Amino acid sequence: MKSSFRKLKRSFSKMNSNFILLISIMLFFTACNKQSKPSDKVLFGKEESPKETVAIHRFDKALFSYENNSDKSLEEYLFSLEKEYKAMFATELSNQEYMSIIKAFTQDEQMQEANKAVMKAYPDLKWLESDLAEALSKIKKIRSNNYKNDIYTLMLGPAEYSFAYQNRILVYPEFSAISLDLYTINSLSAHPYYKTIPEYMRKCLTKDNIAPDFVRTYLQEITFRDIPLQSQNPEATLLDCIVDNGKYSYAVSALLPQYKLNHILRYTEQEQEWVEANEYNIWTYIVQNQLLYCKDRTKYLSLTAEGPSTKGIADSPARIGNFIGFKIVEAYMNQNSITIDSLFKISDSKLILNESKYKPIKK
Repeated sequence: MKSSFRKLKRSFSKMNSNFILLISIMLFFTACNKQSKPSDKVLFGKEESPKETVAIHRFDKALFSYENNSDKSLEEYLFSLEKEYKAMFATELSNQEYMSIIKAFTQDEQMQEANKAVMKAYPDLKWLESDLAEALSKIKKIRSNNYKNDIYTLMLGPAEYSFAYQNRILVYPEFSAISLDLYTINSLSAHPYYKTIPEYMRKCLTKDNIAPDFVRTYLQEITFRDIPLQSQNPEATLLDCIVDNGKYSYAVSALLPQYKLNHILRYTEQEQEWVEANEYNIWTYIVQNQLLYCKDRTKYLSLTAEGPSTKGIADSPARIGNFIGFKIVEAYMNQNSITIDSLFKISDSKLILNESKYKPIKK
């Protein structure tokens, strides 16, 4: 919704002694052969940090609740919303042309129907407030900041599907916004404003994708905003891009350990099973085709781009190169006891690969 108004500002008993001894020996050799995952203390650096609180402001609900406030005219009702949700409006409602746009949006029957679907899917968001509060508390151990945790929900409404998808989560220092209608897409697949969104995008726009998407965006736009994304570097190799992406996926998995990896990587369960089963084959494909250090993005884009599948690889999901990037970073962090902040400061992707000792096993 806010994007429609301001066109959107940019973008993890008892036993006998002999049996105990046997178990101890087994655990010792297991530890020698397998690195345990780093603890929170290692990853986030600080033991104590103020507990963050998150209150999500339901602008989507308020905007379409005029009929419950019929003692006021629509304009009076919208003016009252402007005071409470000022961040959601592009300019002042005293601008009559702008007021007309907002009134038309709230009175649009199709938008009202979409809002009903959203309210049915998300009658309350206490679970999301809890998950984001936990994640933000950890994030501010990585790098502290004084930015507000004002989070709003909105209705994006009619928009070109790729634009809508890219802007489903907005994070700024002043406030953040979540387009709940995009995360209700499976109930809106036949809706005239949303039916153009392709299936491969819909399948990773679920309730369980909201928190991982928000945390990834927060890390990019706030926590590590001073570290350029390799995807924006025209000289970046495939390794640069997938390790860069892998850092974010790893960080999100550490910050939201209660979420499954497929939701963090934006895969369905079946797609996650495919990449796990084919990890060795994906890595072999990259190496044998000399793509790892390739700088020609046209040759490796199919391994990192959104889409229904990875071009030229049968039955595969999209972005399988990014999955390998996550596995490389995961292996590196299991080998090195460093904080997530230190991880992001390492710009040499080749160093991360070499020190990760990454070597997928053929299944």
